[in-house]
Amino acid sequence: MTDIIVQIIFGWPAIITSILLSIAGIVLKKPTLLVVAGFIGIPFAAYITAGSHLPGLLLPFFQFGSAFAVKRQKTLMAWLLVAPMILSALMLAYVVLTQ
Repeated sequence: MTDIIVQIIFGWPAIITSILLSIAGIVLKKPTLLVVAGFIGIPFAAYITAGSHLPGLLLPFFQFGSAFAVKRQKTLMAWLLVAPMILSALMLAYVVLTQ
């Protein structure tokens, strides 16, 4: 049972949920969704930071910054701040699928 919970918290369900909430938060102009997405993305960021020495823990802060940009009506900036989370998930998916 604990294996399933760990996979949900650190795995693809959390990554996909975080990205979808980020997209919904920008499209619907709801900064609260972006803040929730940032909190959901923290375990994923910790996971990819543990595997390498990249500053992966900064990824949720980009989502929090995106929430601030949405609040200030800066949609383009919000999309640019969400892009690192999406790109890191895509890079991880590429690594996993090419093994």
